[in-house]
Amino acid sequence: MYHIAPTLLCADLFHMRESMDVLDRLGIDWFHIDVMDGNFVPNFAFGTDFLRQMTAVGKSPFYLHLMVTRPEEYVDLYAEAGVEYYCFHYETVKNPFRLCQKIRAQGMKPAIALNPAAPIHVLRDLIPYLDAVTLMSVEPGFSGQDFMDFTYRRIGELRAMAKGHKLLIEVDGGIDNEIAKKCIDAGCDVVVGGYFTLFQKEKSIADNYEAFQRAVKG
Repeated sequence: MYHIAPTLLCADLFHMRESMDVLDRLGIDWFHIDVMDGNFVPNFAFGTDFLRQMTAVGKSPFYLHLMVTRPEEYVDLYAEAGVEYYCFHYETVKNPFRLCQKIRAQGMKPAIALNPAAPIHVLRDLIPYLDAVTLMSVEPGFSGQDFMDFTYRRIGELRAMAKGHKLLIEVDGGIDNEIAKKCIDAGCDVVVGGYFTLFQKEKSIADNYEAFQRAVKG
């Protein structure tokens, strides 16, 4: 079963509530929320107050993708904000096992993101502690980049390594409808929908969602 997770980083900030209402009605599986600190990545996004407003009105789960240098410091804060998935970057922590345990203790689902240059095998022993993995198919920090084709191989490697575990694989970055189908065929569960899928400006979100569904069903 495949899913699409809209990244609200690509939504129209002036009409965020309306966009979220439409996406909720379409039956998305979660909102993908990027938090960037201007340190781990050269960009800033979504402060805590704005996130609280989004979780107050959004009916779908929230998948928090933290592109920050000290993700262990914000677990309590985002648990209180109503986040369901807490995704941190492998590259940013010294004690990922401990952080996963802390996330779960706060009632959230631990998830981890992996940059394109990081080898898949670093997650081998972490998989039993995780609910999801986000494979970056671009360098993190900015929307609109080109998809890196070797990501298909990485999806297959992770799926094989996770055999026997209930692990959701999400792919994030540069995905259009054709690439989404290839990612799903390679073994991913969730593709992040951005400028090239759900938020194409020429059509409505609902029309874009319908086009995505047609494309991935082949």
